[in-house]
Amino acid sequence: MNAKSEYLRSPRGFRWWLIRVVMVTVAIIVAAVAYLLVVGASAKSELIESNPAPGRLVDVGGYKMHINCMGEGSPTVLMEAGAGDFSVTWSAVQPKLSQTTRVCSYDRSGFGWSEPNAEQARTSQTMVQELETLLANANIEDELVLVGHSFGGLNVRLFADHHLDKVVGVVLVDALHEDVSPEMQRINSEAQLALVEELRVVSILQSIGLLALSPEEIPEQGLPLEAMAQYRAILATGSQVDTMIAELSAIEDSLTYARSLDLKHLDNIPVAVLTATHRNQPSLSEDQNKQMAKAWNKMQIAQSKLSSESYFVSTSKSGHYIQLEQPELVIRTINKLVTRARYKG
Repeated sequence: MNAKSEYLRSPRGFRWWLIRVVMVTVAIIVAAVAYLLVVGASAKSELIESNPAPGRLVDVGGYKMHINCMGEGSPTVLMEAGAGDFSVTWSAVQPKLSQTTRVCSYDRSGFGWSEPNAEQARTSQTMVQELETLLANANIEDELVLVGHSFGGLNVRLFADHHLDKVVGVVLVDALHEDVSPEMQRINSEAQLALVEELRVVSILQSIGLLALSPEEIPEQGLPLEAMAQYRAILATGSQVDTMIAELSAIEDSLTYARSLDLKHLDNIPVAVLTATHRNQPSLSEDQNKQMAKAWNKMQIAQSKLSSESYFVSTSKSGHYIQLEQPELVIRTINKLVTRARYKG
């Protein structure tokens, strides 16, 4: 047996050898992480540079929000995305619709190209206040046709309730209603908790730059080509994921706030309700999906009674994202309310 082998066999020798191995391993890991962070930061910068904000950034008091307006004419159509989404979700609708009137989509703070507002909880109450400031500072003062998808539908109803004199139409695209049943609330809460845990992992990958290094691995969302590239760039570089977690975690507070206002009617403002009958969430069981579909349909019918002048359209040709799967249906419905507002005006 040589001297080296004898040394390693001694407790003291083995201990020092093990310490050196651990130190070398840690040094390699630290170096690899440092390299990954540097390369990831560079990839983030490239994605940001190649995907600039299509609209303008407006100061709303210490941070900026993104609003993208196309076309000319009045009333202005203002579109609000669903939970976890931002303005690109309207990319199959907005360009064609802008041939008729001015159409604006925007990003809630922390989403898309909008900077985060770290001082406020991500509740509907906060979002409506931010939108009011954004419109004022962007000098958008004409009458509005509000369009909201999913959670965004709840937000536009809250905004309309505050501005009945300014809103001339509301389009609810498979929109959330605050009066969810206890069973639906339970199922939703379980699904949201699971999604939030998944997003926490995604947030770590995003923070160290892994998403930016391979943005093509971010799943397709059914968006047009340019919008999909923008979606991937935002998800891989900005505050989107962390804001998604904050928004989902605060949805119950948003529903409670909406219920406290007793939003039962929108006077004589025309309301169009678009709802999809074809829905299936893979994370839910067959029985849960049936319960959800039944409860969701009940909420859509309730929303069709919000106004004395309502339109109810049910489609089996698309899922929850009607604006992506049947954009022409959404465009026709919005144009109906735009024409009606002009005729009445």
